[in-house]
Amino acid sequence: MAQLNEKQGSIVAHCPGCRGGRSTFEWQVGGREIGVITDTTDNNPWRTTCKRDFRLFRCAGCGMGAYGVILYKNYEDYPGSYNRLANFYPESKQRLDIPADTPRGIANEFREAEECFDNNCFRAAAGLFRSVLDKTMRANGYKTNQEKNLYQQIEAAAEDGVITQARKRRAHDEIRVLGNDVLHDEWQEIPEEDVEACRHYCQRILEDFYDDRGSVLTLLQEAGREPEDLQREEQS
Repeated sequence: MAQLNEKQGSIVAHCPGCRGGRSTFEWQVGGREIGVITDTTDNNPWRTTCKRDFRLFRCAGCGMGAYGVILYKNYEDYPGSYNRLANFYPESKQRLDIPADTPRGIANEFREAEECFDNNCFRAAAGLFRSVLDKTMRANGYKTNQEKNLYQQIEAAAEDGVITQARKRRAHDEIRVLGNDVLHDEWQEIPEEDVEACRHYCQRILEDFYDDRGSVLTLLQEAGREPEDLQREEQS
């Protein structure tokens, strides 16, 4: 969550332009304010005791722009003594690490799901995380005539020893079922914490398949699977 530096007036937050890295957002460049509108109208419910600034900021790392809504004491200039940071945008959540051997398309889809999550598009994020799981199973040879649906593919991956029984339960409960609710059921709100769990276990499954890729390929071959990367090697 974004935090206000009360002495300097800057804001520390996870920056979308820095791939979720934590960065400092500055409110002035070369000693000059980037931009500010101070609310002096009756729309400011705190006007008798507080100023309300709509203030522009810039990420010190990548230069991306942002804005914050800040309340502070009426008789002081910015920066002064603050009551609270009322709002800050845009702010990303910290990006989760995924293995370097993750196929580009799967990695890109995981990052797109994280962007949806950043912007509170929780249903879209849940659907994309389910899609990441589906594509991961397909890429590792689990889309067969016998294992047509995602439930069967998850079960088979656990039987082959690629994922643990505990991970199998999480894949069903936290990713597959939540994604199915989005794709097939009537519209309903999805809690942020449910999508956070979905994201977390989706990352863990990518680690299961791609963190030690050589060992996993051996398991897949022993189980008679035909992962896409081995097929490409045979064709080259």
